[in-house]
Amino acid sequence: MDNMKAPPGVSRAGSFVPLTLLCFLAIFLLSCQHATSPQTETGIEGQIYEVGSPAVPEGWTPPPLGGVRTIIVSDSSQVPVEEFATNAFGAFRIELHPGTYFLLVRDTTRPQGQNGPFTVEANLLSTVKVYHDNGLR
Repeated sequence: MDNMKAPPGVSRAGSFVPLTLLCFLAIFLLSCQHATSPQTETGIEGQIYEVGSPAVPEGWTPPPLGGVRTIIVSDSSQVPVEEFATNAFGAFRIELHPGTYFLLVRDTTRPQGQNGPFTVEANLLSTVKVYHDNGLR
């Protein structure tokens, strides 16, 4: 390799530095682009709360509804488009396309109540509270 001669006016060592610099610059620019434009989920996250207890004092905050629950997602025309399960504490997160939605907690032992409408905006994860009426009065 030492036998190879560079063309007149060009140093072999001199071409290595600009090429290395160019590679580092490309890596730096790609990492900056990733840092400045993070991918954001589009959808909703939230918690189911239990309401409907007898003799509820004014200003009462309903307790979270524990246990895995099924939630049905309906579009603005109230046509079901998705169904998913919460975690064991009644919390959830789901990706949805931008639009308007209603949520319904499906529970075979209690009355059902629809929540919403909720608006989902592009690149935004909105926090919602879903209320489930336990039927107690």
